Amino acid sequence: MLPQRLDDIKEIPREIIDSVRISVETTFESISGVKPDFLEENGETAPLNGIIGNIAVFNADHTLSMMIAIPKETAVALSEVFCGMELPFESEDMGDLVGEISNILAGEVAATVEHVGFVGQSSLPTATRGSDLTLFLPNKPPTARLKFNGLGGDFFINLALCESRRHR
Repeated sequence: MLPQRLDDIKEIPREIIDSVRISVETTFESISGVKPDFLEENGETAPLNGIIGNIAVFNADHTLSMMIAIPKETAVALSEVFCGMELPFESEDMGDLVGEISNILAGEVAATVEHVGFVGQSSLPTATRGSDLTLFLPNKPPTARLKFNGLGGDFFINLALCESRRHR
């Protein structure tokens, strides 16, 4: 169970990180038929040429923000599996695909973190596409970065846990 205030917490609780990891593995395995390999936690990442899905799971006390960072080659490979055809990376459909994957993942995360006392709902997803993107995680709230290798290549999940607005 999370404390009501996060002032004294320097890291996202292990139970939440483990729940997100399980959710990522479950979600991407259901999409591709192959469970992604977990590679590392909090490793350094180079600038990304790809697409980012942003979504949050939140309740009245806390918000768990998630950025799903997918390099271009991985995104194109995922589109072929998810849609049955390769989507052009520059298309609006690619943004819709990453938004949908973000939404599916957030639903899975919401269900999984409920088992550790974090009951919440997910926000609407957004997607950002670009080259030479640097992902900045806020330095005040607890953060974590998870790296996976799945169908088509590596991808990353960046997490930030903060208090919801009513507690600020």
